[in-house]
Amino acid sequence: MAGARGILWLAGAALRADRRGAAVNAAAACVGAAALVLFLALGLGVGAAARRLFPADARLVEVVPARVSLGGVLGGGRLDDDAVGRLRALPGAAAAWPRLPLGVPVSASEPAGGLGGRWPSGLALQLPIVGVDPALVEEDVAPGAFADPPPGAPIPTVLARRLVEVYDRTLAPAWNLRRLPPGVSLVGVELPVRVGHSVVAGASEARVEPERLRLAGLSDRVPLYAVAVPLETVRRLHREYGKGDAAYGQVTVLAARPEDVPALAAAARRMGFAVDEGERATAERVALIVKVTTGALVLLAVAMCALAALAIAQALSASVRGRVRELAVLQALGAAPADVRRIVLAEGAAIGLAGGLAGALVARGLAALGDAAGPRLLADLPFRPESFFLFPPWLLALGVAVPALAAIAGALGPAAAAARVDPARTLS
Repeated sequence: MAGARGILWLAGAALRADRRGAAVNAAAACVGAAALVLFLALGLGVGAAARRLFPADARLVEVVPARVSLGGVLGGGRLDDDAVGRLRALPGAAAAWPRLPLGVPVSASEPAGGLGGRWPSGLALQLPIVGVDPALVEEDVAPGAFADPPPGAPIPTVLARRLVEVYDRTLAPAWNLRRLPPGVSLVGVELPVRVGHSVVAGASEARVEPERLRLAGLSDRVPLYAVAVPLETVRRLHREYGKGDAAYGQVTVLAARPEDVPALAAAARRMGFAVDEGERATAERVALIVKVTTGALVLLAVAMCALAALAIAQALSASVRGRVRELAVLQALGAAPADVRRIVLAEGAAIGLAGGLAGALVARGLAALGDAAGPRLLADLPFRPESFFLFPPWLLALGVAVPALAAIAGALGPAAAAARVDPARTLS
C-alpha cells in the first residue's frame, strides 16, 4: 500500500504532465469560489449596514393611540398612567415606559459648544422634544445623569445614535460646521436653547427662557427625529407654562422574550390601542430582501461550483482513459486499487484547493475595488458603510472548502474507473 507522500507525489506528477488542463479546471473552480465568497460577503456587509440603519430591538413593542378608537368600550384609546399600568401588567411584559411630547416650543439659534464652524446667519431650529422614562435609556447613560435637573442646571438629553451619522454626512457640510472626529465622545456637549420660543410667527409663548441642553448619551431607543429629555422635565415645563396634563404619545413595552412580542402586540390592540410597527416592519422587509437576494446569488455560485465539478470529472475521466497503461503498471508494481483511487481523488482535491484559494483572493480583490469605487459612484449619504463587504474567517474557509469538496465529488467517478483497471488485461 502506497504512503500518503507517494500518493501526493504521483498526483502532482500527473497534474504537471497536463498543466494546461489542470489550469483550466482550477480556473473554473476559482470562478465558483470567487462568486461564492463575494456574494456571501456582500450579503453580510449589506445586512450589517441595514442593521445600522434600522437598529430595531426584537423585544420592544411600540404602543400608540389608535386613530379610530372604541376606548370607552374596550378601555383603551387614551394612553395615561392607568393604561401604562395595564400594559405593564400584561403577561410577557417586563416593563413599560411612557413617552410624552413637549407641548412648549423650544428653538436653537447658535451651535453647540465645541462643534465650531459658522452658524448660518438668522437660522433658528425648532427642536422636537419628547420626555422619556429614564429607565428606557439607563443602559446608555451614566447612573443619575438623566434626571430632571435643579434650577439653573442644564437639561440632560439623549439623542439617537444614528443622528451622529446624519450630522456628519448632511448637516455639517450644509451648515459649514466641523465634522466629528472618529471616536470622539459627544457626552457633555451643551446647546443653548430658548424655551417658549417658536420659529413659527405667533406661536411663541408669552415667557421665553434661556436654557441649555446637555448631551447625556446616545441610544438606539430614542426616535431619530426628536431630542429625548427626562419625563419629569416635560411634566415640569408643562406645569410652568400652564399646559396641563396631556396623554402620552407612545408607550414602549419591553417583552420578557422576543417570542412574547406577537402576544403583547395583540393584547395591546385588544385594549383599543394601535402598535407602531413602521421601523420594525421596514427592518424586517429589508432583512428579508437581503436574505433572499443573497440566497439567490449563493445558489448561483453553488451552481457554478457544480459546473466546475462536472468539468473536473470530464477532464479526469479523459485523463484516466489516457493513462490506463500507466495505472496498470502502478498496480503491477504493487499499488492496490484503493491507492489508484486515492491518486485520482488527490488530483481533484489539489485542483479544487488551488481554485478555492485563488477564488478567495480574487473575491477580496474585487471587494476592495468595489469599496474604492463606492465613494465616487455613490453620494456621501448617511449610513453609507465604509465597506459593503464582510469577510469573517469562516467565509474564507468556506470559499476554499466548497470548491475542494466539489472537485473531490467530481473526481469520484474517474477514481472508481481508475481503480477498476485490470493490469493483466491492459498489459497483455
